Formats: sequence, C-alpha cells, structure tokens
Amino acid sequence: MPDKFSNANPQFKDSLFRDYFNEPTRLLALCNSLLHSHFSENDLEINTLDANFFSAIKNDISCKLGNNFLVLVEHQSTVNENMPFRFLIYISELLNNLVQNKKIIYQKTLVTFPAPKFFVFYDGNDESEPVERILKLSDAFAASSSSLELIVHSVNINLNKDAEILARCLYLQHYSTLIAYVKFGLAEGLSRRQAIINAINRCIQENIMLDYLIDKKEEVFSMLDFQWNLDDAKAAWHDEGFEQGIESVALNLLNMGFSFDKIHEATKLSLDKIQELAKAITEQQFN
Repeated sequence: MPDKFSNANPQFKDSLFRDYFNEPTRLLALCNSLLHSHFSENDLEINTLDANFFSAIKNDISCKLGNNFLVLVEHQSTVNENMPFRFLIYISELLNNLVQNKKIIYQKTLVTFPAPKFFVFYDGNDESEPVERILKLSDAFAASSSSLELIVHSVNINLNKDAEILARCLYLQHYSTLIAYVKFGLAEGLSRRQAIINAINRCIQENIMLDYLIDKKEEVFSMLDFQWNLDDAKAAWHDEGFEQGIESVALNLLNMGFSFDKIHEATKLSLDKIQELAKAITEQQFN
C-alpha cells in the first residue's frame, strides 16, 4: 500500500483516544459497556471541558449519560497515582459550570446533579500494571478521614490483559488493537513512523476502525506520532531532569515540523528559547 503520510499535518489538539471516542455512537457504546447499561443517543450529552487538566495534549472526555457524569482519560505512560486529585479538580470545574446561578446553593432546596464516575484507560508497557485497580483520593490523605472520597477505576486495555471491557465494547477493542499493532512494529525494530504506518494499514485491511482510518488516516498518523513522542519525553523528564526533558520535547516537535506557537503551547517554553533550539538544529544540520 503506498505511503500517503508524507504530508501529515501536525496541527491538532486532541489525542487519538479523544478524537475517536468524541463521537456519539462510539462514546455511547463505550459508556454503556462501562455502566452495563442500555442508554440511547438521546440520553447522551458530551460536555468535555475546554480547559485541559491532564497533559500537553487533550486526552480527556466527559459526558452526561442519563443520571451519570462520566469522565474518561486515556494514558499511555504509567498510571498517575494523583489522578483522583486531578479528577477532583475536573469534576469541581464541571459542576461549577453546571450551576449557572450560584445563589441557589445557599437556598434550602437540595441542588442535585448527575452521579460522577471516573475511568482511566491504560495501554502502556508496564507488564506489572493489573487489569483493573482502584485509585482513591483518600490514599493521599496524611491522616484517616471519612469526610471526602473520590474513586477512579483504572482499566488496563492492552490486548494481552483480556480486560472484560474489550469484549463488551468493540470500538475500544479496535482502538486497543491499533495501539497493539504499533507496539508490534516497534518490537520488531521498525522506526516509529513505519510502525505507525504499518499498524494503520493493517487495521484498514482487517476492517478495524475502517471508516475512521480511511477518513482521517494522516491525522491518525500525526496524533499517534505525537503521543509516542510525548510519552518518550515523559521518560526523559525523569532521566534528564524536568528542564532538560522539556527541551527534549521541544527539539522533537521542531524536527516534526510544529510551529513555534504550538511548541510554546505544549511545553510552556518561551518563544526565545524555542528559537534558540531551532537555531541549534539548523547549525547542526550545516556542520
């Protein structure tokens, strides 16, 4: 199959997970699988916050389904133990937006809102990560307390873990299959670019995410390439220190053709610093 990825456009804001599931039919199927429910699209309202609490790239989805608020996040690196606190910030903002007239919370009548439920989907490479586990806000408390709790359900969606949710939701199974095929290619020694291209083409041949991949092939390549790059950068933050790790991200994004503004948005480095890094790349190419 010809390589049609040479002009892939890196100007995007969402992760592949959010882009793929930010569509009513697929999101409804995923949420119904999580809740063991049978809601229809008329019961679904996507209400993802514009602000992004989790990373340099938006990978969160929130929606109202019946009387439930679901907040979903996908992680490729290790599951962050601080996710309950980060979800607390998220749901506080979500509920704050829901109550337009703040005066009503001082009235006697009970203010009701949908029941929140939080999920993290893990597809990283840590074989010790269990199929499912519970993260609790109270685990971070310095002393015992029964006054506040927030529970996050973490699900390992790697194909070899056989999570039950993959059998219940074909869309999530297909998403995990695409990620697995990229990993297979990397394990065989392919470059990241070629591993992603091969995975996309293989999924198309096997009728996996078919319509979505045909329609957005180049965008999918860009999103996957950036996600893997960001994951590598997170490891660099630990190995090299935060500042050096951020510069490593910026260098990789410059090599991928991202604009200075986009790199500033993702890394928070100053434009002067980004220009300095770009100049270093240019000088290196001519030496």
